[in-house]
Formats: sequence, C-alpha cells, structure tokens
Amino acid sequence: MGKGETLITLGAIMMLTTMAISINNSFTENSEFFNKTKFGLESIAIANSVIEEASQLPFDEQSWDSTKVEKVATDFTQPSDLGSDFGETDNSTFDDFDDYHNYCYYDTTIQNVYEIDCEVGYVNPSFPDSILSNRSLYKKLTVSVKNIINNDSLSLSYVHGFWYFN
Repeated sequence: MGKGETLITLGAIMMLTTMAISINNSFTENSEFFNKTKFGLESIAIANSVIEEASQLPFDEQSWDSTKVEKVATDFTQPSDLGSDFGETDNSTFDDFDDYHNYCYYDTTIQNVYEIDCEVGYVNPSFPDSILSNRSLYKKLTVSVKNIINNDSLSLSYVHGFWYFN
C-alpha cells in the first residue's frame, strides 16, 4: 500500500470517527430532551391529580353551615388559619379545600423522586397572582412539584370559587 492510499485510509477513518462522535452527541442530546420531557409530563400529572383531589372538596368548613342562607367572605376561615385541622394528617383525611395549605409530601416513580408543596390563599379573581391578607369568595391552590434528582421544578395553580344554591 502506497503513501497515497494510506493517507486516504486515514482520512476515511477520521471522517468515520467524526461522524460517529456527531451521531453519539445527537443521541445524548435527544436522550436529555426525552428525560426533561418525561419529567415535565410526570410533574404535570402529579400536580393535576392534587388539584383534582382538592377541587372535589368543599370550599371551606364554614360552607357546611346550613343555618345561614347566604354566605359572605367573612363567614369563612381566617387567612392565618388556613391549613389542616387537628387530626387531618394527609389528603385522605382533608375535609375542605384549604386543608392543602402548607401540605408537603414526596412521591416516587421508577426513575424520579418528587417533592410536592401546596399553598392555598384567598385571591381576587381579577388579580389571581396576588394573595390577599383578608378573606374572599375565591381561594387559589398552587402546587409546586420539584424533581429531587435533577432539581427541575414546575408549579400549577387553580382558583376555587364559592357558590351556593338558593
């Protein structure tokens, strides 16, 4: 084999190596993208399930009081008293929407560990991003899901309004 053929062979090997590295990088990037997408979907599913559970509960413990025909905001729980009551240790024992305030737990899937934090506060429906220091007929639940393994996180919110039948 002559010098020319050797150079051509070395050039071909270098091109093949460059292509192999490029393809490997592409697979790695696709794998990272897939994992981030998977985390996002799992996080959304977890947050949605918490929101669905909470939205099935009554607006407030005071909303059960049948002695009052019409409720006003001042009938409901004080903002400083939002959260679970004595004996309500997890979502299976919660009896109203605001019991989710300051509720935190961990959920594990095959590849990830998630920390789920919930916050509930009164809001004005025209400005739902601002938590009020007084009572209103609307409460907002914010569910934050953090992936402990890769430190990614997301938050979903839901506004629950009080209504009644006459």
